[in-house]
Amino acid sequence: MREQDLETGVEAIRVLSEEIGPRPSASAEEAAAALYVSTCLVEMGLIPVTEEFRSSRSFGPSYLMTFGLALLAGALKRGKFRYITGALAGLLGIAEGRFSRLGPSAVTRWRRSRNVSVAIEPIGEAKRTICLVCHLDSSRSGMMFHPAVTPYLGQVVTLNGVALLVQALDPLIGRGPGRFLVLKARALCGIAFGLVLEREIRGENVAGANDNASGVGACLALASRLVREPLESSRVMILFTGSEESGVHGMNKFLRQNDTDGWLFVNFDGVSARASLRVLSKEGGPLGSVDCDPELLAWAEAVGRVDPELKAEPLAHGSGLPYDATPVLMKGGRAISIVNQDGAIPDYHWPTDRFDRVSHLDFERAISFSESLLEEIDRS
Repeated sequence: MREQDLETGVEAIRVLSEEIGPRPSASAEEAAAALYVSTCLVEMGLIPVTEEFRSSRSFGPSYLMTFGLALLAGALKRGKFRYITGALAGLLGIAEGRFSRLGPSAVTRWRRSRNVSVAIEPIGEAKRTICLVCHLDSSRSGMMFHPAVTPYLGQVVTLNGVALLVQALDPLIGRGPGRFLVLKARALCGIAFGLVLEREIRGENVAGANDNASGVGACLALASRLVREPLESSRVMILFTGSEESGVHGMNKFLRQNDTDGWLFVNFDGVSARASLRVLSKEGGPLGSVDCDPELLAWAEAVGRVDPELKAEPLAHGSGLPYDATPVLMKGGRAISIVNQDGAIPDYHWPTDRFDRVSHLDFERAISFSESLLEEIDRS
């Protein structure tokens, strides 16, 4: 990659994290990030498309609603209302975990967010479409994202998902020995409710240099290179999503509005951390995981065989929360996520996720790997 392409990516990280700053989902700052990205693409000679959609500022209200119903069920006397309330909490948890339109976030989307996308055509006939993905927004801190907690976040999220389902089974197991299990499940729901509420009240919007201004920078750097040197037979769609941090709403909207059958999705999320280059082999949340596309994983492995400096080891699960690639995989699509990570994600949803923590060397390695991956796919 030429130096100018790398500089384009690094400058994007700086502008998004320092000049624009924290970019909560569906906020004016997220809109400013979308405008900045569109301007960069126009300056490259491309014609980006911006599509607005209804979204929410945070995942907090959805989960407060879900866990709140679970706690209400425990407070009610035994009877049909208690059981209905408990079952509803479990069903809402499942719906939100499966990105259903009937999830609790459906009633919290009173704001506007946006996706920005652009296509770069190949030199010859397009035989496939590769979609490079990143998200524009940044998250919010809270005790649930304390550095001491994030190494175990996946297990915590899974445990809380199980707790919702257990309390929903109160009519079947809530007497005798099963009563203790239901009480423990409701206690976990109470802890989860408290952590989400603490994040909403006391949390701090973070600059998101690594998560995910770095993904935006990687996509802009690759766009700069592909405009100058398009692939031979692969159309490249570059998608900058909004509202990933509040429930992956941008990607879900894009998948509903576009025919993406057969597309290959390559997601960039946190690729400037001072950590090892990885590709996720599994993604998912509390209701089960899903394998990433085996052929994309094989192409990623092939890049490492050709150049050991660009070897990206597979990693089962990343943060414990969904990525933009997760709904693609859950719908039976083909996707992979590229991350820089050893154990917990460095500075994950924490105020230390600033531009001065960006590793230029690791960011450059992630982009070089992605260039080689695109060429490997294109040759196939």
